Amino acid sequence: MSAADRFMKKISDFYDELGFPVAWEDAGKERQLEISLKSESGYFVTATLLADGNDIIIKDVWGNAQKIKATRGNLEMIKSWSVER
Repeated sequence: MSAADRFMKKISDFYDELGFPVAWEDAGKERQLEISLKSESGYFVTATLLADGNDIIIKDVWGNAQKIKATRGNLEMIKSWSVER
């Protein structure tokens, strides 16, 4: 299991325990994780995480994408979304 896979599993477990909708999708060799978050405006938005080697690509519903490293700091950043949203 790669660092990116372990990272996404930790995110999945965290949000699943909080009761957020979490879905795994398989696209051939690639797996992606979708997390639905309630925004400040009350609408649900989706963040999609894709493994790219040992990096993670985060995409939002508007098509923006950002590549991050699978680090403890980035794990805490993504976990903080549950508080900010």
